[in-house]
Amino acid sequence: MDINSLSKRAQELWNEWEIRSLILSSLFLQSLLIVTGNRRKYHTGIVLGGLVWIAYMSADYVTTYALGSVSRVQGGWKANRNNPTPNIIPAFWAPILLVHLGGPDTITAYALEDNELWLRRLLQLQIQTATAAYSLFKSWGKDPLIYIAIPIFVAGLAKYGERILVLWLASSNKFRDIENEEVDTFQSEFGKKIPSTVFYGMYKEDLNKRLEFDSIIAEALYLHEAQFLFRMFKIFYADLALSHSSHMASYRILTPPENTDTEKSKNAATYAFKVIEVELGFMYDVLFTKLTSVCSKRTILRSISFLSSASALVAFSLMIMNKCSYTETEVIISYILLGGGVVLEIYGVIMLLLSDWAMLRLSLVKKPWADAVFKAIYSDNNKRWKRYMAQHDLADAQITNEVAAHSSSRLAAQLEADIVHFAAAAHLGSLCADTHLEKLSHKRSRYSHEMPDPDPGMNDLKEILAERGDQVLKSMGYLEISRTAVVGLDFHGSLLLWHIATDICYHDDIHQNKGDANKPPPSSKMSRSLSNYMLYLLSERPNMLPKGIGEARYKQTGIQLAEFSGRWRSEAPGRHTHWSSEEFLKEIQEHDKSNVSMLHDACKLANELQHLETGEFTKEDKWRMISKIWVEILTYAASNCGWKQHGQALANGGELLTRVCLLMAHLGLSEQCLPSAKKSSEP
Repeated sequence: MDINSLSKRAQELWNEWEIRSLILSSLFLQSLLIVTGNRRKYHTGIVLGGLVWIAYMSADYVTTYALGSVSRVQGGWKANRNNPTPNIIPAFWAPILLVHLGGPDTITAYALEDNELWLRRLLQLQIQTATAAYSLFKSWGKDPLIYIAIPIFVAGLAKYGERILVLWLASSNKFRDIENEEVDTFQSEFGKKIPSTVFYGMYKEDLNKRLEFDSIIAEALYLHEAQFLFRMFKIFYADLALSHSSHMASYRILTPPENTDTEKSKNAATYAFKVIEVELGFMYDVLFTKLTSVCSKRTILRSISFLSSASALVAFSLMIMNKCSYTETEVIISYILLGGGVVLEIYGVIMLLLSDWAMLRLSLVKKPWADAVFKAIYSDNNKRWKRYMAQHDLADAQITNEVAAHSSSRLAAQLEADIVHFAAAAHLGSLCADTHLEKLSHKRSRYSHEMPDPDPGMNDLKEILAERGDQVLKSMGYLEISRTAVVGLDFHGSLLLWHIATDICYHDDIHQNKGDANKPPPSSKMSRSLSNYMLYLLSERPNMLPKGIGEARYKQTGIQLAEFSGRWRSEAPGRHTHWSSEEFLKEIQEHDKSNVSMLHDACKLANELQHLETGEFTKEDKWRMISKIWVEILTYAASNCGWKQHGQALANGGELLTRVCLLMAHLGLSEQCLPSAKKSSEP
């Protein structure tokens, strides 16, 4: 076979399978999106993230191109005697492509910026609807099959319209307008249930009774509390402010009463993060999915879509049974498209029925059968975010990079670097949650929200939010360390300084314990995890941290650390080799000539921290102090991160920083909770 014949055969094969392959690819991408789209809420893996991104970006392009190919083929038909009965199947597939353009329920936007493009989507809807209608019009009256396509066309129009509606409602301007109206309605309802005259002095049990939560089964209580808080605090994403009485209510819900024992306090901290987890899940659904439509009037659109797809499948089956003038391949593909569409609709309905939104409505039925169904199908252990802190250890990263420079296998070294960067993770334990809530509750106790006029003896809220470790050191009398390691540096410099110092102290203590990593106090592991997490944010999520010259310092410190890493980690194999803070400081003093690197100051700080241990100030006290400093650094970063960045982080598995920021808002530790805010939602 010569080249010309082969080329001609390939061209014929492509002409025959172009539309078929495109529309099957479109169905595959839709299936991939509906299965994986919602998983990124609690999974941040590179593979999954890349897969969702490729599927999301490709789905519309493939479907649009396929729709254009169908219209081109249909439009190219001319009435001639050689082709009195042209192929109608591609025209029948056109409305199915319109359904695909409506997208799955589990993902409408990949990023927040996609919501702002709703107007462009509206224009695309008009063009692509006209294209599908043109294909049907050109084939009208030539085959009864076209009439079956009408309900599919209606379903596609409804589903595509719903997608644009969701994008529009989640766009920043519309979202702000909606919240401006809804906040007044919410505060009016709240004021009727709990008048301000009886609000102060109420406990959580009294509050739940007033909110009618006491009649809800215990397993669903936290869902209703989360929705209540969500309705209250989603206005923050619209840059609006909240009255002091509102965040007082959230404070009562999330914090235990005074004089609560330690075990109950730990349970309260875990419960608080659990409620916030559900609350942010609601926010994710509003910003990135259609799942909120289960509790709105838009369910009629979903019913139209499902009934249209199912009726088309039944009608097509009956037509094929009675008369079939199409090729076997076309019939099989049509069954795959129609059947696949019905399966995806059913899968979407199941996802909706198992969502927190549906469980909320089910628990409101308040019937024995409904409670039994709820307990049978719902689990409060459902994963709603990734539940771990990503870790980035500057020392480990530089050692990995140094190995990569001398490795014969660059690919293996790069994979090792990726593992250090992304795969290392510290799970959030009850100690971490309890420490955060305890520290934030202490911050809140220093500022009065219960009075319209703040007590002159209380601290200013802005001063409290500006603390990033200095308050802990000052309260313990270490004023010089506070001046040199916190106050005298910007945020990024202080973060790098404490990260390296924490690492030095941690490994120094392990060496003193003869290499046993389990002997250091639990607060030391938590401190190191928070330290590595904050450096991860500096390295991989700098937009979530206050602006500064952190990148320059990070690179320079990393370069210098790589120069010394071979000396202080080469004495023995393994991760926990001997390196004394005094020896490291001495070596750095001899070689450090940089004005940008933080390595010298970090070694000096670590040496000072190690010498704080005396008879009265134990190792446990030292690590408890360091952990409090890291919590303060974390809360400072959380309060200085914009809500837009917090919202975008929800699409990548969520960040601990966002959880802490919302917890601070619930406790009133936010400038948007100030009674003197310009836009107040005071009832």
